[in-house]
Order: sequence, then C-alpha cells, then structure tokens
Amino acid sequence: MNNNINYDNHVVAGDVSMNDNSANNHNHGSAGISSSGSSRSTARFAAANAGAGDANNGRLMMMQPQQQNQQGVTSTGSGSSQDVIMHNNASIHNDLHYNNPNNNLYHRQPQQQQYYSSSAGAPSSQAAASSMSTSHNTHHNLLTDINPNNTHYSQYSSITYPGELTVYSWGRGEDGQLGIGDTSDQDEPTYVDALRGVGVKQIACGSGHTVVLTGEGEVYTWGRGDDGRLGHGDNGWKYVPRLTHSLTGQIITHVTCGSYHTAAVSSNGDLYTWGGGMYGKLGHGSESGHSTPRRVEALVGLSVIDIACGSRHTAVVTNKGCLYTWGDKENGVAGHGDPEGHQYTPKLLERLSGKKVVQLSACGFHTGCLTDQGECFTWGEGKFGRLGHGAERNCHSPRLIETLLGKRPKQIACGGFHSAVVTEDGKMYTFGGGEHGQLGHGDKVNKVKPTLVQALDGIVLQQITCGWSHSVALTTNGEVFTWGNGDHGKLGHGNGKKVSTPQLVERLVGHLVVRVASYNEHTAALVEPQSIADGGSRRRAPGTMVPVSACYLHDMKEMVNDEEYSDVTFIVEGQPIYALRAVLAKRCEHFAAMFRSGMRESEAGVEIPIPTISRAVFLLILEYLYTDSVKIDLDHAVELYIASDLYQISSLRDMCCVIVRRSIGAENATYLLQGAHEAHCHVIKEIAMEYIVANFDVISKGEGIKAVSHGLLLE
Repeated sequence: MNNNINYDNHVVAGDVSMNDNSANNHNHGSAGISSSGSSRSTARFAAANAGAGDANNGRLMMMQPQQQNQQGVTSTGSGSSQDVIMHNNASIHNDLHYNNPNNNLYHRQPQQQQYYSSSAGAPSSQAAASSMSTSHNTHHNLLTDINPNNTHYSQYSSITYPGELTVYSWGRGEDGQLGIGDTSDQDEPTYVDALRGVGVKQIACGSGHTVVLTGEGEVYTWGRGDDGRLGHGDNGWKYVPRLTHSLTGQIITHVTCGSYHTAAVSSNGDLYTWGGGMYGKLGHGSESGHSTPRRVEALVGLSVIDIACGSRHTAVVTNKGCLYTWGDKENGVAGHGDPEGHQYTPKLLERLSGKKVVQLSACGFHTGCLTDQGECFTWGEGKFGRLGHGAERNCHSPRLIETLLGKRPKQIACGGFHSAVVTEDGKMYTFGGGEHGQLGHGDKVNKVKPTLVQALDGIVLQQITCGWSHSVALTTNGEVFTWGNGDHGKLGHGNGKKVSTPQLVERLVGHLVVRVASYNEHTAALVEPQSIADGGSRRRAPGTMVPVSACYLHDMKEMVNDEEYSDVTFIVEGQPIYALRAVLAKRCEHFAAMFRSGMRESEAGVEIPIPTISRAVFLLILEYLYTDSVKIDLDHAVELYIASDLYQISSLRDMCCVIVRRSIGAENATYLLQGAHEAHCHVIKEIAMEYIVANFDVISKGEGIKAVSHGLLLE
C-alpha cells in the first residue's frame, strides 16, 4: 500500500493479552419501544398565481416566508429544506463516445472501487444480476457493465462505486470492536478515523471483533483477540484496525467472521481460516486453534467464492455452485444429516448435489442458502422457527422453505435467533425469534414461517443483515433502517431502546450507504463519502431511463450547460442552455422522440424554445439526466414535478413526491397546498391535503392557513 499507517501507535491502552476462551454472554433484556420520527428543519414557500397570461409566463414562482416553529405536529417523515437524490448507476459512456457527432468527449477508463460486506447479509452476483433486470428495472445490471465478457465474479463484486468508502460503526465497544481507539459503546454511527486513506471495500462483523478488506487485497482486524481470531499471532486485543501481516503476499478478495473465528478467500480461490478451532470449524482436521491465517488444504484445487461462518461451523460455495460445510454437527448445524459429533474438514453437502448455490449466510447455529432457481434452503437449530419451515424442529440437512417458492428471493440473512429474506422486488420477509422485536412486525411474537414486513411496504431494499437480536436493512436509496434489541446502542438511534418496527438511522441521513454488516452486538456501514442519498425514486419504469455510470458522475456534472460539450441549444427565459443530444436521447424518451421526429427540433443547429419551464428547473432536469442526481428543495418541487411529468421522467417525478412527503410540516403545508392547487399539480396537492387534515388542529392556529383560498378550504 502507499499509505502505511502504524496503527499500533494509535492504541489508547496498548494491546491487551487475553487468554480467556469463554464465550461472552450478555443480557439482551430491555424495555420500551422507540417511535420513529424526524426533526430536520423544512423550508416553507408561498406560491404566486401561475395562471396563463401572467408576468411569469405560466411558470410557478416560489418564495420563502419567515420561518416559524410549531409543536405537536404528527410527522409523516423526516424533513429537509434540501435533498440530494442518488441512484444506482450503470454505464452509458460508450454511447456518449461513439454517438457524439463532434467526438469531443474524452473517453477514459475509470478506476473502479468495488465494495463488499459480511456474508451474513449480501446478495449474490447471480441473484443481484437477476434482480437488476426485473420488469421494474429497479436496479441496473452493473455486473454486465463492468464485466462485458461475463467472466466470473464472486457475489460481492457485482457493483462498484467510485472513490474511497468510509467506515462507520456503532453498538457495543467493550472489546474494541468499533475500531475507534477505546472500549466505549456508541449509540449512533461513529466514523472510524483510523481507516482514513486505507481504501476499504468490504467489512464483516464477528462476536467482539471486526475485519475489513481493502481495495489492494489487504486485511485489517481489530477487537477481541481471544483464540487468535484477529490473525496477528497472539491473543491480544486491538482497539484500532491493524494490518494482518501474515497474509502479506496474498491478494484477498473476500473476508467474513464467525463468533470466534475469521475466514478469507484469496484471488486464486484458496480459503484461509484462523481463530478458535473448537468443533473443527477451521477445517484443518482438528480442534486446534490458529492465531495466524492458515490455508484449508482440503479445499485446494477448488475455487471458493463465498464463505459464511456461524458460532461453531463454516460453509463455503465454490465457483461451480457446490456447497461445503464443516464444524459442529449437533442439531444439524453442519447439514450432513448426522446430528452428533463434529466434521473436522470440509465436506460436500450431498442434499444440494445437482443444485447451484448462489448465496449463503450463517450465524449462530443455523445456515441458509439460495439456488439459481430461486429456491431457499435452511438447516440447523430450529428453535423459535428460525428455519422458516412452519415449526420449531431442528433440521439435520437442507430443507426447502416452500412458502418462499415463487417469491424470487435474492438474499437470505441469518441472525442469532431469526432469519430474513429479501426478494427481487425489494420486499422483506422475516421469521424466527421475535422476543426483542427483531422481526419488525410491531410485536414480540415468534414467526415459524416467512412473514412480510409490512412497515417497509413501498421501500425497496437492496441488502439486509441480521445480528444476534437485531436487524438492519439497506434501501436502494442508501438509507439504513434498524430494529430489534437496542442494547449498547447497536440500532444507532441514539439510545438503547428496543424497536419493534424498522426505524431510519437518522445519523446516516445525508450519506450514501452502500453496504451494512452486523453479527452480535455491533453494526457497521460502508459509506460513499462524497454522495448524499436523501430520498429517491423507489422504482424506475421500464425503458424510461438508462442510469449514468457512477465513474463518470463528476465529469458529467461539469458538462451540464457547457457550450464546448454541446450540440443542441435550448432557449429558456430568453437565455441559451447547452446540452448534448446523445445524453438526452439515451436518458429520456421524450428527447429521443424529439430528435428523431424529423420536425424542426431534430435539425442540427436549431435553437429549441422552452416556454413553460423556468430556467432553474430546466437546469435541474438536465443535471439529473446527466448525473442521475439532483438537489431538490421545496421552492422547486411542484414545478419540477410538473416538468418531469411533461418530459416523462417518472423517476424524477417520483422523487419530488418523496421530497415533499419528507419535507412537509405545519409551517409549510398550506403554502404547498395552495401552490400545487394553482399549478394543477393534483398529486402533490393530495399529499398536502392529507397532511393538513391529519394535523388540522395545529395548522388551523397558524398564520399559514391564511394562504389557502376559501374555496380550497371548503374542499
């Protein structure tokens, strides 16, 4: 690496040598349920008359009245005066290069930064690729964009983001597992400063320790060092990330953690394990532990692409979709049909012979996997219904979850006492122990079959991960929701309360989270540092939009309204705005039809007048078409909604609704209602009306009610 950081110098209390091999048991009991909400300030505006023939030429003009504070309002979501929308992005740079008639775009090969997360909750490459090409086109298939020859990628390398990812961690810190230099708990996401400049691309959490993988294939570990699980040749605890020198010379492509051991896959498909060896879970033929990484010889010659570690067992998937397990066989944990004894070396799981496994997860004493046919299998300890088979019986070999047939699961995540599945359309099903509210159904009832999490209806998930008694969900907008046992602050809500329904982690709002990880009592997130994901479209209609490559976002933004990189001119409010036809046509069917229509607008060199949209809003539309991101404030939300509807940009139109729902408050609802009414924007008008009705006692006492016409009040 270029940045060699001596992390030992950062250790606050020094490395502590510990030889206690006993498991850490904690009381998960907690009282109270935290309700969701937000207090972010919101901008208010008044809408002037936008009728035909007025001085504004039919455009809706906004202004901001004096800020007021109201109390006792029923909030419908978090509010913000300004929101930035980001999307999953895919490449259109080839079209720009080859279709630009002036050939004045420099075609450069972008640097690609892959990101990954713990196998306790990350979708497979096959499942991800499948989900990205569904009829809703919720995701774009980045695997094809990055790898046009469709050579093999592991499940964690299907999506890339530019720049260096930053790490946030929170929850229990007693073992130093948060990596912040001490042993304090953190009840909100906290930046891991010691990883600055390291270039993290994957993170995994264990029971008291954490591991990250860098873009250069190096491994850093920290936290509890019992059994040698950190891989530094001793049992010392590390309070900040420390490079695992014993892997020097190996390019590591994937890492994961169990309760007391750690595993890593090298670029040639070899598996390395280290830490506690009880039950044979390291796969080296005995119960001996190892304090430095050691290659699993029984798998040499096979190409491992995915790994999952439980408390007493390990499982891997090869590039041919074959599943091997080893470790404890009690209660069917290893899945080989024998409920007693231990399996000391990797053994093929015969029950799944002939099937191709595409994703794998394990935690505690059970395991789950998905096949390329959309099947979901689970096995191991069945207490609380965590296997999803309709009962609490143990299962000694993989068994199909029949209730998930036809639902097209793309990811399974196993927790200590529960499990979760995300389908290709972004819906979440949970099952198992609900004592701490970790199932997300608003109660503490166990579920023996997969049950839809109703509280997340309308929110599309891209990844889930489960801890021992809590759950974490990442949306396609880069937002994080957590629920369950809040002990030690592991939910990130600023307290230690239990939450029985998904609640937004407010501390991460304004950051584009790309992956989450958890295991026992702590949680972590990988964050795109220079992106803000605060709202966004939940779905993208088929054929309406080809996402912009994330590698080109910065350059594309610089080209918005740049005459040098243009071949078409629009006249808006009497001033020229410059654009590139290839971008507009590729990203927007309205412009594509315009340019191929044979009408005057399709002719080169013709200036195209835009009479009904303000210059500010038209520039917002161009910025979105160029970069897939745009700042939206309430001053422009109504007009931008109307304009995006006019140009058939459904994703941008939907964003405006999201922003309005998040930003509406007692101080601006009436102005929003009046403005939407005068602009004939019925959707936003309905949003405002619903909010006013729900909070009429408060709103009727404010000054804003005077902004609403008498006729509108009667409605």
